[in-house]
Amino acid sequence: MRPLIIIHGWSDEDESFLPLARALEQRTGRPVESLWLGNYVSLDDDVRMSDLVHGLTRAWRAAKLPDTAGATDVIVHSTGGLVIRDWIATRYTERKRKPPIRNLVMLAPANTGSPLAHKGRAFYGRVMKGFRSRKRFQTGTQILKALEMASPYTTELAARDRFAANPYRPGGVRVTTIVGNTGYGGISSLANENGSDGTVYLATANPDCARLTVQFPARAGKARASAIQSAKGGETAFLVLDAHNHSTVALKDASHPGNDELLAAITRALETPNAGEYRDWVADCRQRTARVMKQYADKRDPYKHGYQNMVIRLRDDEGNDVPDYVMEFYSDAGSDKDPLASEFNRLVLSKVHACKGNSAIRSFMINCTELHRLFTDKGHSLRISLSAMPDINDPRNLVGYQSFEMDDIDCLDLGPEALKAMFVANRTLFVEITVARVRKDGVFELGRVDTY
Repeated sequence: MRPLIIIHGWSDEDESFLPLARALEQRTGRPVESLWLGNYVSLDDDVRMSDLVHGLTRAWRAAKLPDTAGATDVIVHSTGGLVIRDWIATRYTERKRKPPIRNLVMLAPANTGSPLAHKGRAFYGRVMKGFRSRKRFQTGTQILKALEMASPYTTELAARDRFAANPYRPGGVRVTTIVGNTGYGGISSLANENGSDGTVYLATANPDCARLTVQFPARAGKARASAIQSAKGGETAFLVLDAHNHSTVALKDASHPGNDELLAAITRALETPNAGEYRDWVADCRQRTARVMKQYADKRDPYKHGYQNMVIRLRDDEGNDVPDYVMEFYSDAGSDKDPLASEFNRLVLSKVHACKGNSAIRSFMINCTELHRLFTDKGHSLRISLSAMPDINDPRNLVGYQSFEMDDIDCLDLGPEALKAMFVANRTLFVEITVARVRKDGVFELGRVDTY
């Protein structure tokens, strides 16, 4: 019998996972090992995600857990999702070894970030720990940087383990992600963001991401977009449970009415004996999630609509980051009274966050429910363009970007089918955009010097 391991992360207490461990022992008859990456280890501002990865290796060895391929089943919560992915990519994938995990269950993981990470330590601590914590909540600078929406860390990790060779497939590590669609109550409701469980977005929990590249050539050359590339290794199981939040999805509320459904889902995810059973489980999760999402699609309250996290990084054609820009979404080029542009900005574009360390990288939370209602269902096209600074049309600027005038830059023109492919609820889409860098002749001049 494979050992069953619960890994809770850097901001939690081991006691808070005892109810889940005991419940699973009763349901499965399997003893549960519990590893923790040092309670409150992130008090140190110098602790990085790589330190937690090394900490997991030490804890694994100290517990004498097997290191052979597929020898264990693992459950992680929240930040533990990033730690286990980084651990697998660093210790196993990059060394071309098979990880010692068969079934991996992620409970509300922060796979592509959390909106809480950039709201400040006091806010984060109050929301996460409430009034009755035995210890004051502490968190370190480097961990928060990794957890920030649109952080370079989550983007680079996805490049390493989602768009490169990885073990996540029916015949390898079988991943199930379970996340709730409901925010917190009481004072912790300060953290609630549309499309989230109070701490992570459904879109950032899902490890099945995608990416594409877009090029805007100089002098209104035709904008070009690559084909959308999905994560390698096949689809993972993704299940949205109605009425659960970031805490209850880890069985931290003994009286929650959805606990039986939650435990049944976790147990099923841990009991996929072969690739065929896992594929059936993936399809079952897809159908159940679709039913939950459809239940709220026609409701005007946007909290439980379907959102996509679109992470945009803007660079020029020499590889330099462009930190000062605005993305433009509209339907009628040349019209300042475009009604769909107004509706997009009011209803579809839910949240924009620029990475604190590099504002060229930004997270755009897109309400796909409203987007498809406004554009796809009515047969409209969506046009996407941008304006970047410095503006080369300004006579004071010798270098910059030609993007402010109507004829300066092209747009992506997305019809209904292209919109369906590009904007998918409960997903992160990484978009690398390139804009042409323009120079005027006066940047460098040579003149003749008369001699006597």
